Amino acid sequence: MRVETFIEANQANWELLTALVERAAGNGIRRMKADELEQLGELYRAATSDFALAQRDFAGHPVVSYLNQLVAKSHGVIYRGRPAAAWNMLEFFAVTFPRTFRKLAPFTVAAFLILMVPAVVNGILIGRDPEALEWTLGEDARELIPLLERGRLWIDDTLTEDERPAASAFIMTNNIQVSLLAFAGGASAGLVTLYVLVINGLSLGGLMGLTFYYGLGWRLTNFVIGHGVIELTVIFMTAGAGLRIGWAIVRPGPVSRKDALFLATREAFTLAVGAVPLLIVAGLIEAFISPLFNPLYSILAAALSGALMFGWLLGKGRRTKEQG
Repeated sequence: MRVETFIEANQANWELLTALVERAAGNGIRRMKADELEQLGELYRAATSDFALAQRDFAGHPVVSYLNQLVAKSHGVIYRGRPAAAWNMLEFFAVTFPRTFRKLAPFTVAAFLILMVPAVVNGILIGRDPEALEWTLGEDARELIPLLERGRLWIDDTLTEDERPAASAFIMTNNIQVSLLAFAGGASAGLVTLYVLVINGLSLGGLMGLTFYYGLGWRLTNFVIGHGVIELTVIFMTAGAGLRIGWAIVRPGPVSRKDALFLATREAFTLAVGAVPLLIVAGLIEAFISPLFNPLYSILAAALSGALMFGWLLGKGRRTKEQG
């Protein structure tokens, strides 16, 4: 075959490959359509074959150098490495974490029900008869009654303006500890996770019922609502992750229990890691906005934080029709 014939037969494909490579280099290969990616792969493989043929039959001709550069540039675009730390962090929060949240949504819903049913029942009981707190919250809760009778909440004395920075750090640490305990409880086949959910449900419902009995329920609701959207969602999420681990132990399915536990732990750990920055945001709201007891600020904080969080968790990381 003459070199002119060889060039004429393949030049159109080389030029198309060049255009695709330049587009991938400019916009990013992940933004290309599925058919473009398929064409890019086919043209790249054809160009490598043409390069090998040109090296053998047309050594010294400029076409060899041209194909060498084209193949090298194509390889660099297709197989280039990512900026490890920054890209992996971005991909985790933009794709991996929201996808895992949606995948484990049934366990999150289960955690929600396990906590809220005792909360509602205990809230109704104590809201009607404060004496019930002795066998649902314990004798220590009785110490709150004199304070409530004076029309004050316990947070009125613990979240003063000067103490808010320290309180913020304490709240964040406490929330992270509760969430991680609910997550780690999955290793006990979910029993510890269930315990954490029920105890926190009884505590939350009992305190709400007690404050409503003394006419301070809406004041406490005003305090809780601002940060509660994020905080409670994270607790349900991490507890759901613990239930996912526990379910893999109890019902491993068609794979071995070891493999099922490995897969469940990987998914659950993704939720636990992604929950940490959410708890930091909730802690900041709880320390600096909630103590203002301003209904407008609390509702705005709840609405804005909830819209941003659920828009991210439910919308990010979805595959488009073009991506596959």
